[in-house]
Amino acid sequence: MPPREREQRLRRFLRALGTVLILVLGSSARAQFGWHGARAVGDVAQAEGAHPGAALAPGGASRHHIPLSGGTNHLIVDGMLNDVLRGPMLIDTGSSYCVLTRKTAARLGVKPVVGATVAVATPNGEVEADLVRLDSIQIEDARLGGVEAVVMDAVEPPLVGIIGLSFLNQFRRYSVDHARGTIQLER
Repeated sequence: MPPREREQRLRRFLRALGTVLILVLGSSARAQFGWHGARAVGDVAQAEGAHPGAALAPGGASRHHIPLSGGTNHLIVDGMLNDVLRGPMLIDTGSSYCVLTRKTAARLGVKPVVGATVAVATPNGEVEADLVRLDSIQIEDARLGGVEAVVMDAVEPPLVGIIGLSFLNQFRRYSVDHARGTIQLER
């Protein structure tokens, strides 16, 4: 499929998806996993400390400027999961967790954390989703290890998943610069 047609299909899909917000019930996740100190203010969120699994990119960079695609309505980045699978991922600051499609999880061979599911609010009601822990998520030179994600079919191909707050809140600060078409992550 030509790149232009693929982009047009993706844009049509994302417009349809635009009204759908995947919201994981954050309060239960914070209680279950002891997450504290994170707050969101507009396009900027700050957390008191980085997750112990957070790894600096080679060279110890503390600021990351990551290009976005998807136009002005959607924030899409090129992600690398477990150093194995690369693909487009939607940035969703309304999602408490990163999300993997079932196909993506199967391709990665990740297994659910035993006994751990997360209640997820969807347009069709609340569902339980399996919780997994990824060895790594990398977008450009920003790489983190031990990131939790839920498995559910929340997006359609070519998207492989969603970058949610389980990744973003491990940075001291993140912000979107719409004029430059980037998301900045700062440790």
